Amino acid sequence: MSRDVFDGFLWHSAIGIDASLDGNKRFVTRIANTAKARSMFVASGENFLIHRTTRALWKLSDDKQSIEPVFDTDVLGEDEVREATQE
Repeated sequence: MSRDVFDGFLWHSAIGIDASLDGNKRFVTRIANTAKARSMFVASGENFLIHRTTRALWKLSDDKQSIEPVFDTDVLGEDEVREATQE
């Protein structure tokens, strides 16, 4: 087993390197469709949203109750979710 932390590391624009190296981070792939959460996105069409910070493409779920990424690798960090869900 390699001790090189970057061995096999796959870069993705939605997941910063600091979040990938910190073992205490939690990633979220679905958040409730609330006004606060929607403020983190820019509408792009009827059901699609673009995350303001990561520029990742998200969409409304079929039941319109949650917001989820279009691509599995586009996730939000714990801090972003906490910001979106605080009342």
